[in-house]
Amino acid sequence: MTGRTKVLALGLGMIASISIGVLVFEALRTDGGHGQQKPAIQAKSTEIKMDAATPVILEKEYLRSQKNVISDFEYKQDIIGNSLEQIQAKYTAVNGFSITFKDGSLVIHQKIDDWTPEDKAKCRIKEYRGMVAIYVGPDANSDSLQRVTAINFSTLPVNIREAIEQGKYEFSNMEAINDALENLDEYF
Repeated sequence: MTGRTKVLALGLGMIASISIGVLVFEALRTDGGHGQQKPAIQAKSTEIKMDAATPVILEKEYLRSQKNVISDFEYKQDIIGNSLEQIQAKYTAVNGFSITFKDGSLVIHQKIDDWTPEDKAKCRIKEYRGMVAIYVGPDANSDSLQRVTAINFSTLPVNIREAIEQGKYEFSNMEAINDALENLDEYF
């Protein structure tokens, strides 16, 4: 055999070996020839289901007060046995909710376009048509007249009238404002 013939025979032998290898590989594939690899380990579904032991945290974000209030979720019985997707379907983003599962706890975040109940309960003393009056609401611009007292505003000392006009007579609830009014009764 000449040198050229040996190279040609060697080349044909390599091509034949590669072709046979490809044919054997295709014959031994286990995915039906679709080119997809099967996983070595079958993974279980990781669907999260709520049970009685799952902590459920409710975060209420009051947009007008710009405050977050965190508490337990009082309707936990309604979601026990549900998946995260089922809970998200009940408490939708359209209604201001976002639901996440974080660090083993279900977190229900709710955006509320309102004031906190504490802000709504704030009270202040103001003047109304020459009389001392009680207003209720989150701030001096968003409050409403609750009642007018029998105390004439002009009978109050100047420093108290100025403090009332400057908004310094604001209280957290009706009980606190009633205590303050008892002190002003002497000017009745």
